[in-house]
Amino acid sequence: MNEMKNYESMTVQEQWTILATVANLYYNSELTQSQIADRMYTSRSKVSRMLKKARELGIVEIYIREPRERNLDFEQRLKKEFSLTNIRVIATRNSSEDGGFQKIAEAASYYFDSIVKPDMVVGISWGNTLHRIIKNIDTNNRKNIPITVVPIMGAANIKSPEKDAMELAKNLASAYGGKYHYIYAPLFVRDRSLKESLIQEQNIRKVLDLSEHSDVILTSVGSIVYKSWSDYLSAKTLEALTEQGAVGHIGGHFYDIRGNELETALVERMIGITLDDIRKCPEVICVAYGESKADAILGALRGGFLNTLITDENCASKILGLSQKMS
Repeated sequence: MNEMKNYESMTVQEQWTILATVANLYYNSELTQSQIADRMYTSRSKVSRMLKKARELGIVEIYIREPRERNLDFEQRLKKEFSLTNIRVIATRNSSEDGGFQKIAEAASYYFDSIVKPDMVVGISWGNTLHRIIKNIDTNNRKNIPITVVPIMGAANIKSPEKDAMELAKNLASAYGGKYHYIYAPLFVRDRSLKESLIQEQNIRKVLDLSEHSDVILTSVGSIVYKSWSDYLSAKTLEALTEQGAVGHIGGHFYDIRGNELETALVERMIGITLDDIRKCPEVICVAYGESKADAILGALRGGFLNTLITDENCASKILGLSQKMS
């Protein structure tokens, strides 16, 4: 094809014809870029640029069918209503509770694996959902990608340390061949003066600085109805939070259905990043399963704490219903 020498001076229509020919040879005839270059009397690097141009112009459209069914109607409605950047609403009908939970974990690990990049700083919270996601990544997607994983909060999970942010940071980093850091402090300390002293410690300050500037935060939301903090906070404190309208918590911060952080003494005693830090993160991935998480997710969406949501269709349906009632 001697006309390749005159490619730059061709009309747009003529260039499109050449681009379509190159794309067809590569994607349908399965020729290598070198073989196409030889056939068309040009360089491999030019073929590579032309394939990229073909995708940019829409001559080539690549559709990846993810390995699980999604509810696209709910995705579009949630994305529009809450200005979400990315969303996955997974179909879990005819699944057991554990089976549905596993589908969400698999979808989340698949999504995270698609966006992870070398030298990325990943902030992580705690909980059973993240434990299952990371276990799935470790089992199926081990790679050599040098990421740094940091907890966004101090140690919180006493009964199940394997589900705490510290251990999850270590396991996620291990799955990608990256590195991790710990916050050597509990989530809540005795008083504000102790907190101020601890966060000035060099090792703790270093990790908090990294967490505050995470490229991505991987988290779930806790529902107040689960009483997941009953082993950490007193019944009196939990009761007070409920009376104040708490519906959920993220990274140790409790908030109401409208996304307002509750003003409690807990904030003054907490070691971890703030909700403002979470809002500033370029991508906060929230993964949550079950209708009981709907109030907590809605509050997080209204508070602007997340921009990527991965959940199931039953939970998505309830979120939309709750939002409609409040509007």
